[in-house]
Amino acid sequence: MDISVIVPFYNEEGYVEQCVQALLSQDYPKERYEVILVDNNSSDRSAEIVRRYPGIKLLSEGLQGDFAARNRGLAAATGKLVAFTDSNCAPEKDWLRGISAAMLDPGLGIVLGRVQFACDSAPLSMMAAYESEKAAYILSSNNKEIYVGCTSNMTVRKALFDRIGPFSPVFRNSDIVFVRKAVDEHSCGVVGYFPEISVRHLEISDLRGYYRKLLTYGQDYQRYGKVASVRPLNSIERLGVFKKTIQNQRYSPGRSVLLFLLLSLGGLCYDLARWRANSGPKPPMEPVLGSNR
Repeated sequence: MDISVIVPFYNEEGYVEQCVQALLSQDYPKERYEVILVDNNSSDRSAEIVRRYPGIKLLSEGLQGDFAARNRGLAAATGKLVAFTDSNCAPEKDWLRGISAAMLDPGLGIVLGRVQFACDSAPLSMMAAYESEKAAYILSSNNKEIYVGCTSNMTVRKALFDRIGPFSPVFRNSDIVFVRKAVDEHSCGVVGYFPEISVRHLEISDLRGYYRKLLTYGQDYQRYGKVASVRPLNSIERLGVFKKTIQNQRYSPGRSVLLFLLLSLGGLCYDLARWRANSGPKPPMEPVLGSNR
């Protein structure tokens, strides 16, 4: 088996079928990949929907937390490569083919891809372009302090898990902790970014959804920042990514101003969430049974 795809899910009846259909319709030989979905105590129709598809290996994990569900899938995986995405994401048709091509480089242990949004409206397309440019900057910086990765579009060699262990018991954001651990064990060169390996985040269909995610990310930083020893980009670095985005996308002055305003609002959302998290009670580092995600 070449590739094992692992997708945890928790109450995602609105999106999980689109995810499953995208995974089963890959332009990659069917006999060379497997798809494993892990039910993490869903109380809706998610598991029922997944059972309709005999090509899916459905597992369950009672310990609440995406790290636990992914580790459950990892224990059952037979592929040399382990590809992760989320149940509210739909990989593009050539996703697995792109992953296989990228992993031909023996020096890579982790491959990260691009996350696009459900809608290609002008504002969201601009934000997606910025996010891709930001990922490219981070993952070519050779600076461990800013290296992050997300399992919405991440592939890891099974041998790397064998060497450094599975995902740590961190309630959310164990993917960021894992990437930093891999970089510390090897070097920044163990991680590669390939924007042509793309998934669509179905949950983000408008700017409100995008900003809502930024609030979540800002709040989560308190949980993983010190554990993973990572920091967000500073203002100078963000400005550099902004300039690179408008240069590569050839935005007009008007679109450049619009992007700047949209990013400024996003930065306020993120920083506000961080401030509120720092002012409130400390979030749990380990999972809580039966808690929501």
